[in-house]
Amino acid sequence: MLNATWLETFTTLCEAGHFTRAAERLNMTQPGVSQHLRKLEDQVGQPLIAREGKRFTLTAAGDAVFALGLSRRGEEARLREAIE
Repeated sequence: MLNATWLETFTTLCEAGHFTRAAERLNMTQPGVSQHLRKLEDQVGQPLIAREGKRFTLTAAGDAVFALGLSRRGEEARLREAIE
């Protein structure tokens, strides 16, 4: 099972497109975002991003994990609606 916190950090990173902006949105430090990414990559066993200087692109595995992160957010939102 993937760590939900690391998955949320990665999903936010993908949306923000930048480590510093993701950190700001999550009220974290940039090194914290990087650490969550490394831990999630270790858990998945594959790199999720390809760094290009300060920019990055998603690998095929990264695309799949990002889609899962978005899906889990939707599931959680539907659950919250159902129990309210």
